[in-house]
Amino acid sequence: MKISYNILWASLVLLFIMPQEAGAQYKKRRRYQQRFKAGMVLGGNLSQVDGDGYSGFDKGNLQFGLSGAAILSEHAEIGVEFLYAGRGSKVESERGSGVEKKDRLIDLRYMEVPILFRFRQKAEAPSSLIEAGFSFGRIIHSRVTEPAVPDDGIAFRNFEPYFNSNEVALLAGYGYQTSRRLNFKLRFGFALTQFYRNPAKKGEQPANSLFAAGSRNSIEFLRNYYLSLMAHYQF
Repeated sequence: MKISYNILWASLVLLFIMPQEAGAQYKKRRRYQQRFKAGMVLGGNLSQVDGDGYSGFDKGNLQFGLSGAAILSEHAEIGVEFLYAGRGSKVESERGSGVEKKDRLIDLRYMEVPILFRFRQKAEAPSSLIEAGFSFGRIIHSRVTEPAVPDDGIAFRNFEPYFNSNEVALLAGYGYQTSRRLNFKLRFGFALTQFYRNPAKKGEQPANSLFAAGSRNSIEFLRNYYLSLMAHYQF
């Protein structure tokens, strides 16, 4: 009889523990039980061009597209995005005039494919996240607008036929996962390639020198920097 009571109590304990354990395991697996996810990205960026002799992220651009992710664990995933994104700069052609008249526009439109490793601090939202990777882009449209006779004596429109259509960029970002499906990210992009290189300057400095820059009388190279703010929704 005593054995029967022991078996009964043991059965009751197991019946209580098993659902709790199953619920915990389900919650633990919920984040990554779907190994592949699709989503949408919507946001914008502020861009500037390195090499034109100006500073400041003065050109605003739209950025949007689709995303996919391969879930590696509760905390990590590999993300791929297919984005339309603007780049370029908006500056004044007359430097030091005291009047800030941004009359020179370098407008670049890209289709790009960022590939990123993404890590979340916690398995469940809310959680902070970091990401890093590369982007491979191609110019689908370019336009240079400036005065017929620029005050600084440099006609950027003459460079446009020689723009390099392909771009490789280094990406790093920080974000916040507000729910299982939605996160917001701040991402910095730095182009490793140049979209313009002065043929006369090719032999003078390394192609990716961080210290090379456009002077008042000549342009050695042009490349993109940008800071993006995006909302990312995963289905």
